[in-house]
Amino acid sequence: MKIVTINDVAREAGVSISTVSRVINNRPDVGKSTRQKVLSAVEKLGYIKNTSAASLKQHQTDFVAVVLRGRRNIFLTDLAERILDIGKEKRLRFLTEIIDEKADEFETVRRLYRERKLAGVIFLGSKLEGHEKEAEELEIPCVFSSIEAKFLNGKHISSVSIDNFSAGREVTDRLIELGHRKIALLGYFGSVSDSTGLRFYGAKESMEKHGIAFDEQLYEECDFTLPSSYAAMSRLLKRREDFTAVFASSDIIAIGATKALSDRGYTVPGDVSVVGFDGTEQADYCIPSLATMRQPSEQMAHMSVELLLEGMQGKEGRHVLLPPKWIESESIRKL
Repeated sequence: MKIVTINDVAREAGVSISTVSRVINNRPDVGKSTRQKVLSAVEKLGYIKNTSAASLKQHQTDFVAVVLRGRRNIFLTDLAERILDIGKEKRLRFLTEIIDEKADEFETVRRLYRERKLAGVIFLGSKLEGHEKEAEELEIPCVFSSIEAKFLNGKHISSVSIDNFSAGREVTDRLIELGHRKIALLGYFGSVSDSTGLRFYGAKESMEKHGIAFDEQLYEECDFTLPSSYAAMSRLLKRREDFTAVFASSDIIAIGATKALSDRGYTVPGDVSVVGFDGTEQADYCIPSLATMRQPSEQMAHMSVELLLEGMQGKEGRHVLLPPKWIESESIRKL
């Protein structure tokens, strides 16, 4: 569903924009038949009046939406804070929405657009699978931060992320170099439109390269929360106990998994090595401190704002990949 503007209503009704404006503002200087044509077009297109437009002197404001999908994702909340701080230095005014992982971020943006004509939007943790057309039809500058979106069509779309596939492959390469061949995966696989889910496809490629068959019995799906990761690790331990390493698709998943291992008498890294992903502050304060693949959150935040400003200036969108950094810490050991 695209954002419906007053121009669309005017085109549908075959009248001028000023006529539509007079009708939706209940002005009396419009004929009955013309008024009915406009109201029919409003109903057909699903147009909702921009409630703040009457007080604005310009068509668009400089309000920018930041929509974070995933209330308990500590990497994304930290990234959002960095984006807000950097954006304020650029004199951007933000409308921030934090929504549940199952909520529709595109409907959120359409609502915000109707309430306040947005100059652009930054998405964090967006789920693009099945929503490609909605993203392409938004018609305002869009930046997908932490999600690679180069497969989308639209000059108004930019993205900044790491190469999650290559990063997942590198994590697994490093575990194999330490002698681990029974590696459990905790998190989820995703499609090309969900770049976070590509981390485990990179892990599978690494295994195949080293002659290790991927064992589905050593994979457990979970979301990015402590209770979910703790439960997933517990299920895996009931099924298999022969793995020597765990690759978790986020630090928070790794922390939950480590707690589950400890509660069942396993030591990290003595019995099981554990690797996370994201490089959050929490990873440094775990006991033991967590080995992880660190995403460059500060650089990612700066680039998110830069790409948004470029889009607001009418420039064509770009898709940027930044290099992550491997952090070897106390939660892994050589066999």
